Amino acid sequence: MKKIFIALVLSTIVSVVNAKVEVDFSAAKFQLNDDNTVVFDGVRVDGFGFSIKDDALKLRFKFDLDSLSFKLDTSDVVSYKGIGISNGQCMVNDAPVTSVTTNEEGQEVESKQPFYTANVKTSYKVGSYKEGREDVTVAAGDLIEAGGNSYRFTTSTDNPFVAEFDLLPHQIMSWNIDGLRNGISYQITGPEVQDENGETKSGDVITSGELNEGGKKLLGPIKIVEAGIYKLKVSIVPEQAPTTFTLKSFNGNSKVLKKIVNNTRLGEVLEENTSDCSKFQVSLNRDEVLTVPATSGDNNLTVKLVNNMSRVIAQVGGSNDLVYKETDRNNDYYLFIYSDTADKAVYSGKISIILEKPEEVVEE
Repeated sequence: MKKIFIALVLSTIVSVVNAKVEVDFSAAKFQLNDDNTVVFDGVRVDGFGFSIKDDALKLRFKFDLDSLSFKLDTSDVVSYKGIGISNGQCMVNDAPVTSVTTNEEGQEVESKQPFYTANVKTSYKVGSYKEGREDVTVAAGDLIEAGGNSYRFTTSTDNPFVAEFDLLPHQIMSWNIDGLRNGISYQITGPEVQDENGETKSGDVITSGELNEGGKKLLGPIKIVEAGIYKLKVSIVPEQAPTTFTLKSFNGNSKVLKKIVNNTRLGEVLEENTSDCSKFQVSLNRDEVLTVPATSGDNNLTVKLVNNMSRVIAQVGGSNDLVYKETDRNNDYYLFIYSDTADKAVYSGKISIILEKPEEVVEE
């Protein structure tokens, strides 16, 4: 069924672009919605002022009963200008540094985690379990830095929880909520917008739904392509008693892009309960074979190799070797390593890049 919908949409696209415009759906995420709309998130276009390597679009198509085909909703096109090479929950461009602090050794430490405020006070734990952990309270409206800490909040009927995140392009945000029970809903909205009359309106709803009882809920990942204030609202049904939950917010694009060569040893730790991603650049010449060895343990990892068009060239689970032979000229590729679950994951292995000489043809 999905293949039929994709074919209909692709035929619609082809009919509206001319021969000089290249449209690439291969790296886009496909979603079929209950309202008979189809969304392709991450469509690459070369033309109309867009570069297929640097920019992407989120396109929504509505089913038209008169023509029995999907038509592009031109009022709901999202532009990822300058987003660069990306695929799934990972992107090559580094996220911006949001703060710089000095540690106990006097060294400067950069953070790529954004800041946010909440309309209710919160608390979190500090200290070791051996020496005893203490509660630290943060007043409502004070700045909170996203990252490793989980913060405890309360939402009530008369005062629903609302957090405002000051986000920048190339951050990839996820939110992990724990302490769920029935009757809790969430909504994430984008920056406020101005209508044609100059009046300020609430931001568009990015995602929403119910948080049912049964453990943790991971929201996202959401690629941030527009700077501004994003809001997360957690509310309960009327007459329900106030509910306390913990929230962990994380920019999964906080790691720096690294260059790897033959015999590079990787040791990557992916933050638990987030959409964390490690990323690397690798150059291959003709007939060179790249091997990314499997890692020990059941880490639910995905290892993915993409080209400079954001297309997947090779992909395996963490329990398998990724092997790719370059058959073309010298090319740059990008390696993504991330967890398929919210659990903490570790990857370790030594990269191999060897030249495999082509077999000689013996003439009889």
